[in-house]
Amino acid sequence: MSNLTIVIIDDEKKLRELLKEYINMIFPNHKHEIILCNSVKTGIEAIETYLPDLVFLDIEMPEANGFELLKNVNRETFEVVFTTAYAQYMEQSINDYGCFGYILKPFDREKLKTIFERFESKKDDKKYFKFINTSKNKRMLVELDEILYCKADNNYCIIYLKDTNYLMSKTLRDVESRLPESIFIRVHRSFLVNVSQVDYYDKDRNGLVLKFEIDDLDNFIPVSASYKENVDKYFL
Repeated sequence: MSNLTIVIIDDEKKLRELLKEYINMIFPNHKHEIILCNSVKTGIEAIETYLPDLVFLDIEMPEANGFELLKNVNRETFEVVFTTAYAQYMEQSINDYGCFGYILKPFDREKLKTIFERFESKKDDKKYFKFINTSKNKRMLVELDEILYCKADNNYCIIYLKDTNYLMSKTLRDVESRLPESIFIRVHRSFLVNVSQVDYYDKDRNGLVLKFEIDDLDNFIPVSASYKENVDKYFL
């Protein structure tokens, strides 16, 4: 599993910190970014700022409840897991708000682990890619369909879209681990390509021709010998 950005929203400090502790215990070798919030207001701010992958959301809070929060944020960009002591909210959480998971307090570590396993299994269902644009030190959110390809640049990676590109302070291998295998294919040690953006496989020149040209760059992506067999299986 790649490192995730997680927002925990609960008015009880002890429970916020306990949930964070459990997540770190389940994933001792990961460095998940975990943001703790004590209200709906701070939760909305954190979601808009950090663009999380997962939100653990308490329902009953003093100023406003968790359902109110979901009415004020873009739900397409993250999955929500309700954390509450009240089982009667389960039906509403699922039917009205399409929650990804539901954990009753006190927290069960095994159920928490199962939720993360389910989340990882849904990686290929993602529609967005979240990353930090190193040039502007700003978090970005782009649709997967907008990405043409990713190119290695030493310990950095450049994300190419149809009309622009972004620099990430991650290796191409890191980026590859965060993108769905059903959409992106490694064709070279320096290139990861969105297969939906490929026009055709030019075997004579041993490379992929993209549907779009980017500025003055060639729309030809070379296929290296070490990845040729994998590319052949996909396109032939």
